[in-house]
Amino acid sequence: MIKFLEALGGKLAERWLALLLGPGALLLCVAAAGTTLGQRHWYRLGPLTERLDRLSTEPALRNTGTLVLALAGLLAASAGLGLAAGALGAALERLWLADRPRRLVERRRRRWDEARRDYEAALLEAATRTFAEEAAAARERAHVCNARRNRIALARPARSFWLGDRLAAVDTRIWETYRLDLTSAWPRLWLTLPEDVRTEIGAARARLAAATRLAAWSLGYLAVGLVWWPSALAGVVTAATAWRRARVAGAAFADLAESAVDLYGRTLADRLGIPCEGVLTEETGAAITGLLRKRT
Repeated sequence: MIKFLEALGGKLAERWLALLLGPGALLLCVAAAGTTLGQRHWYRLGPLTERLDRLSTEPALRNTGTLVLALAGLLAASAGLGLAAGALGAALERLWLADRPRRLVERRRRRWDEARRDYEAALLEAATRTFAEEAAAARERAHVCNARRNRIALARPARSFWLGDRLAAVDTRIWETYRLDLTSAWPRLWLTLPEDVRTEIGAARARLAAATRLAAWSLGYLAVGLVWWPSALAGVVTAATAWRRARVAGAAFADLAESAVDLYGRTLADRLGIPCEGVLTEETGAAITGLLRKRT
């Protein structure tokens, strides 16, 4: 037990250092350098070295107690920035998954509806063409239109951003295919999943949260950019990286959640005492939904 607690403490300290202290200390260093150099002399290292030399000659900094207090203050400030980044990252995640403003939702819907109409028109043209070359060209246009529609969203958009629609599409696709309400079924399904599957889904969800925290850190660098423009450049690069990682992690999380229903939906039906022979059907999904909703 003692060895287990020591190992657990080491892992917690390592995660605390990676999530809070490291990025926070780096942002504090950038802020200190930016305020020292300013916009006019952004590229000069002389002012930084001069300031460090002046600090090294301060009598107070030769005192061990003062150094300990300064280090404690740095760690506290870094941890505070890390906690703030976590809270701001959660807020950004809610923003990316929100269905407001409605103007953005309607814009995405118009684009999706247009791509769907082009896809259906190309399919109809491919079915009515008599010449093989014309039919092949129409099928190729249908393939292009279908890919364009799916790049916008896999289901009719209901969120303001791509990430929100990618996650919301899981509920829509599961309902349209199985008549299964995923909101009601997911907690029960989670209990039936094997440990390795739950670990994989949890890791994908953690990567999504890490991407939103990275986006929050980018806002800090953009703020420092008001006094030192290279920090703003770093903030833009960090924000672009965070959005890319969020898209990849969100798509992976959505694929895993949908795959869990496809692969273990029958297991959920068996655990609930609902007969399910062969593949999961709409009748079985509707029975599961009716049982789990409990007339609500």
